[in-house]
Amino acid sequence: MRVFICTLALAAMATVAQADDRALTEQEIEGVQNALKAIGCTVVDSEIESEKGGYEADDAICDRVQYDIYLDKDFNITNKEKED
Repeated sequence: MRVFICTLALAAMATVAQADDRALTEQEIEGVQNALKAIGCTVVDSEIESEKGGYEADDAICDRVQYDIYLDKDFNITNKEKED
């Protein structure tokens, strides 16, 4: 029984992880782009992906510095991490 429950839990986690790996709509891409433009940053459309109920802009450029920028589902920036 314990093995069954563990297997079921792992399958559920895998399903949740896959839910974030989806094609974004044009409106979602535009929302991320607009939020980044508002703070003086840019990102290539192909570098925007869904991430934990929100979005991630990989390799965004802000003042010639590269960042990973995270946004919530309403396109509010929640984190900005400088790339090394």
